[in-house]
Amino acid sequence: MEYRFREQPPHPATIAGLYLLCISLIWLLPGSLAPELFGGGNTYPFIIFEYGGVYLLAAILFGCSTALLFALVRGMGRKSVRAFAPVVALFLLYLVPAYLGGSMQMELPFYVPGWDYFGISPAVDTLMSAAIFLSGISLLSLTVIVPYLFIERYVPMKRPYATAAALGTLLFPYLTAMVFAIDSVPSVVPWLSLSLSTLSVFCLGIAGAAVLCVPLVVYHLLKGSGNPPRQARVFWLFLLCLLLVWFVPGYLEPGLFLMGHDYPDPGLKMRWFIPYGPGDLEYPFSTVPTIEGNYLIDMNVSPAGPLSLSSLSGTDTCRVYTREHTEERYIAEQVWYRDERTFRSEKRTVFESLTGSGEVSEATLDLGDHLLAAGFERSDAEREYPAWLFANETTRGYILTYERPFDDGRSNDFFIVYYGTYGNTVGPDPDRSLKALIAQRLSPSAIRAPGEGLDEEVRLSRMPEAEPFLYISEMIRFAGVLLLTPILFGCSAALLFTGALTELEARKRRPAVAIPLLAAVLLLFPLIPICLAGSTRIYPPFYIPGWEHFGASPLADALLSLMVFLPALTLTGLGVIAPYLLLRQYLPLKRPVRAALVSGTLLFPLLTILSVWENPYLPSAPWLSLLVLMLRGFCLAAAGAVIIYVMWATVGQKT
Repeated sequence: MEYRFREQPPHPATIAGLYLLCISLIWLLPGSLAPELFGGGNTYPFIIFEYGGVYLLAAILFGCSTALLFALVRGMGRKSVRAFAPVVALFLLYLVPAYLGGSMQMELPFYVPGWDYFGISPAVDTLMSAAIFLSGISLLSLTVIVPYLFIERYVPMKRPYATAAALGTLLFPYLTAMVFAIDSVPSVVPWLSLSLSTLSVFCLGIAGAAVLCVPLVVYHLLKGSGNPPRQARVFWLFLLCLLLVWFVPGYLEPGLFLMGHDYPDPGLKMRWFIPYGPGDLEYPFSTVPTIEGNYLIDMNVSPAGPLSLSSLSGTDTCRVYTREHTEERYIAEQVWYRDERTFRSEKRTVFESLTGSGEVSEATLDLGDHLLAAGFERSDAEREYPAWLFANETTRGYILTYERPFDDGRSNDFFIVYYGTYGNTVGPDPDRSLKALIAQRLSPSAIRAPGEGLDEEVRLSRMPEAEPFLYISEMIRFAGVLLLTPILFGCSAALLFTGALTELEARKRRPAVAIPLLAAVLLLFPLIPICLAGSTRIYPPFYIPGWEHFGASPLADALLSLMVFLPALTLTGLGVIAPYLLLRQYLPLKRPVRAALVSGTLLFPLLTILSVWENPYLPSAPWLSLLVLMLRGFCLAAAGAVIIYVMWATVGQKT
């Protein structure tokens, strides 16, 4: 296609026909090649794949459709209004079926369930689904080419259509994962809900495509066209690459570097509401301290709680606690779900099972003093929380349910949790002990009344299960971030090399003097936030935790983090290019800029692992710890770069 487009561009009608064929195949092939993914009466194909071949084929077809759409938009001429006219048309076409169906449950761009409840025939339902899908996938293609259309006017590529196809193929897992990960914006007006969700995915796609275009711009700028690039342009691109190295991992894959309340991994979610000790020298994980005393976890017991029903499909975790200095024993059991429909359906199963073995009644929990002792805010302690109280002749306990407790309510995680007495020995006031355990792992914003929605009919959605697709997409996205971040650092090293070499030659300064001076400045600059925050734990070049304990706002926290990150990463880049700047008389490299880019890309993963895994620090002198760690990173980068440059020069002489 690239060759034919260059020699003799086809007629626009031919391009449009090929484009419609590509997006129709994306719609039709998955259901044909992997029909078992769409069982249960679902006959409409959606992009959710279990097999890698089907997934890869759809990604390639999406890349081809992106290149064809790029050819159509490019053929409209230089008038930018014409280039963006399809966005408005597709957006309006995308809203028509939702407005006709009046659906409140939106899934972009694959299907809007709800039309069958309005008595619409299967043929009309299929047409509406096609209108949603074809226009939606076209909008996703536009997110890829919009940034490329902008940079192509200033950075012409030799193979623009192949570049557009590659960008589309690479962004396919990221774009489609966002479709299922981002919940629709709630609204009483369905088309407004769908339009806001569409705009959010569209903007995120443009941001992702723009990030992928940065290495293309850097490569074009540094490939050696004869005239050296302007220093200002090199500086701003260098700063942009550093910011992206800091921003991209947390934006595209938050779980890569963050761990805590908002982004716990599956291993933590499996036991999130099971109380554990703080894990320090005074209280190990097996000892839970509360205002009612210490509770010791019996790790040798594998109990079966009242939620351990064979009919439940959630992930079950259960622990037994013994109150210290007494014989009282208690149990905490959690069942974790990733599907809301299954969670709501199985709440009824739990209710029916408990009703058959005891009495179940609604209750409200007053956890005031327990929550204050556990470190919660006073506003949380003054609330009352809904629960079920389960009691029979031998057992007494509380059941709580949580919906989407992570990622500010955007996660698809649901929990049924039970806290109750265990065994024959019951204390004089078991409720105090149960409330103490509940307060250890309470999530106030996510707690819901267990009976909520129990009497409502569970409406089956014809959307197929997204888990196989999301599993593949998240793995590819994770691998993509691991590859993209080193490439961006390699680009920053190449830009730093170009700028430093141009500056040294223009001002006729000796590298042996300029490089140590610059390294000294970069070493001393991060001491400012260290002195301001007084932090003792250091993870250069990524983050220095501790500022939130000093009342710093999120904006100030980010600025302080940048004040450490940018000099530390610049110092690492300087370590990559310093060996060649100092030894270029002895290292005859044919393409030194490319050598700097490759060196930075290869060394970044190793330096990152050493920075995160091996972290010696001195609590009494955090600024000295930071200097030692940054200096160590500089020396390691320089040592690794010397090896790569020598190998590069040796291979260059042989060829």
